[in-house]
Amino acid sequence: MPSEYRAIWSTPGGGTGYSVFHFQDVVSNTEAQGIADAVRAFFNTNVGLFPDDVSINFDSEVIVMTLGGVLTGVFPVTPPATVTGSQTVSFERAAGIRIDWGTGHIVAGRRLTGRTYLVPASIGAFDTTGQVTTATQAAVAAAGATLITATSSIKPLVVWSRTHGIAWAVDTASVPAKGAILRGRRD
Repeated sequence: MPSEYRAIWSTPGGGTGYSVFHFQDVVSNTEAQGIADAVRAFFNTNVGLFPDDVSINFDSEVIVMTLGGVLTGVFPVTPPATVTGSQTVSFERAAGIRIDWGTGHIVAGRRLTGRTYLVPASIGAFDTTGQVTTATQAAVAAAGATLITATSSIKPLVVWSRTHGIAWAVDTASVPAKGAILRGRRD
């Protein structure tokens, strides 16, 4: 059964967004707290990418659910300290970076992968052509690899597919050069 933990993004005038992470079956408060702290460390490592008016708070619980998405349990955690961006340069509210979580599992003829969007990102994360800089790609991928390693001793980070009823351990983190653009349903 997958477990879920959320980071909650907020920007003045920009609303609220969520980064949702899934882990293998959490069975204790200690595991839940370890996951919360590891997710916070991932965002804190990347703090230099975020504008200074972005705040990332963390949920007060890790939820456990069936592979079909039915809630079966909740483990309360002490929410880690807020991460606040440190960049004072300009940014586009909808532009950022995507991190791809890779697995070695094939489902329905495709490799099972997940994504996390780090949006907004400051203009310094991009080169003059609008691509994510190689230094930023390497730094975010390294932070992702650190999250994979840190959680592997607690409960592994997984990609969960509700459609196919599976959750599989993440083994790679990569960042494409193409920036991520978040769009609303009305765009």
